Amino acid sequence: MTRKRFIAYLAAAGATGGGLFTLKSMLQEWPEMQNTDRMPVIFIGHGTPMSAIQPNEWTRSWGELGKRLPKPSAILSISAHWLTRGGSLVTAAERPPMNYDMYGFPPELYQVTYPAPGHVGLATEIANTLGKQIPVEPDTKWGYDHATWVVLKYMFPEADIPVIQFSIDYSRPPAFHLELGKHLQFLRSKGVLIFGSGNVVHNLRMRPGMNNDQPFDWAREFDTTIWSWIQEGNHPAVADFQKIGEAAALSHPTYDHFLPLLYCLGSKMNGDQITSFNDEFQWPAVSMRSFVIA
Repeated sequence: MTRKRFIAYLAAAGATGGGLFTLKSMLQEWPEMQNTDRMPVIFIGHGTPMSAIQPNEWTRSWGELGKRLPKPSAILSISAHWLTRGGSLVTAAERPPMNYDMYGFPPELYQVTYPAPGHVGLATEIANTLGKQIPVEPDTKWGYDHATWVVLKYMFPEADIPVIQFSIDYSRPPAFHLELGKHLQFLRSKGVLIFGSGNVVHNLRMRPGMNNDQPFDWAREFDTTIWSWIQEGNHPAVADFQKIGEAAALSHPTYDHFLPLLYCLGSKMNGDQITSFNDEFQWPAVSMRSFVIA
């Protein structure tokens, strides 16, 4: 399927397995990926991990999207749940493990598996390219966290597409991540689906049952403002979201869930259109807004 048709270190370095091999040896062993038609970019509001065992309107939309997307040769996941400081890590295991990075949920949630292979060659290419902008090291300890597997379980249920994750350097300002996303654009012409997983609004202090389960006014305001700027192509304003004021502070007490969105916007190229879906809220302060860039 063509794009046109589709439109109709490091704080975490001590915990890595980078010592198993050097980046230099990886570069010698793995050839670069071959050029393909340009792949889309997707940002998904992933919401609660309970969606992995409780199918709902959101999971149905993920499954439908997966059927419409051109099949990638690999997936690069930028997850809100993998943060490092002073640099970034990229998963470089041939078989990344499951990472159950959530607590207090039913036992069956910790039995979910997503056995997709890794892609050492892609990890190498990303480390080599982004290493010019930020320290990047390979990692064999981190696996697929729930921002990745909860969604991909429905989007690509066969788990036959290689997946790697790239950590977010949380010591950098938001504008840095928007700029870094531009350096990922080259992957789109190599068959790689860039997949950001977070939430446009994410405040877990505002639990279900609050505000009669309706989105707070400030949550709606923030979500609508960000989407308006995205439509206008005003991506610097999106990266400068904290200037919105109280609505921004309430929408993101911490902004880890916002940063994957910036990587996706940075990966947008000339001629791309951005289409929103899942533009409602799962909880009073968790926006499920998602979009496709193609």
